[in-house]
Amino acid sequence: MKKLASLFVALFSLVWLTGAGWLPLAQLSGGACTGGTRTTDGSGNTVITFLASGTLTCPSGFTGHILVVAGGAGAGGGQGGGGAGGYCTTEGTSTCSLGATVSVPSGATTVTVGAGGAGKTGNTASPGDAGGNSVLGSIVTATGGGGGGANNGNGQNGGSGGGGGFGGASQTGGTGSQGSNGGANNALGNFPGGGGGGAGAVGQAGPNGTTGGSGGNGVSNSISGSAVTYAGGGGAGCFTAAGCTGGAGGTGGGGAAGSTGTAGSANTGGGGGGSFNTTVSAAGGSGIVIVRCVTGNC
Repeated sequence: MKKLASLFVALFSLVWLTGAGWLPLAQLSGGACTGGTRTTDGSGNTVITFLASGTLTCPSGFTGHILVVAGGAGAGGGQGGGGAGGYCTTEGTSTCSLGATVSVPSGATTVTVGAGGAGKTGNTASPGDAGGNSVLGSIVTATGGGGGGANNGNGQNGGSGGGGGFGGASQTGGTGSQGSNGGANNALGNFPGGGGGGAGAVGQAGPNGTTGGSGGNGVSNSISGSAVTYAGGGGAGCFTAAGCTGGAGGTGGGGAAGSTGTAGSANTGGGGGGSFNTTVSAAGGSGIVIVRCVTGNC
């Protein structure tokens, strides 16, 4: 009889929720969402952070604030800096056509955190790889950063545009759809490339014949309870190494250029930094997804 009673309790303590499967009845009457890492901000609001792809499973819908940053792009074969990943948020000034809040549904919401794009061997016709998109269900998609330009190639379009590659002719930066454009190259001296665009500022053109363009700065966001800057562009390198100064990475995880470029910082969406001549340029940083509960149970 005791085993039968335990089985009865177990069976009737579960309920089927479309999109989430069997959930404990207690969770529906006051439990929490699962998935990601749970913290609280300074006001006691629940914050759920995804540093890698996963599933946000909630017993009931709620109203929230979000930050979704795509992966940053790699610098290119022309040492143009990688563009930062697309920057989508409801925090502060809303972007990506989002309102002041979003409605997160009950059940399972797929969360994708975009990877950083790979950098390329210098002095080749290969632009940097684009960053991966970051996605929060059907709510919003942040577009991966545009790759840095190839040798004699323009920067690629993306969340923020990649910087133009080195060469003796003008190479433009890529266009940013959820951030800023990349910078142009400088067709003089050491033939420096242009910096990748950031969420908050355009990538800089090479200011002279011996200095690569700096990456555009990112944007500070306090959704987690602390101010963190995301989505900076990567700095650009040069065709000729001797006498070249690599461009600085943009604030928000953008990688600096140098004899070996610096990768974009993980979970910032920063673009990768270029290097010099034939050296392999650096990769972009991975993105991030953060959800903060405003009203409702999460």
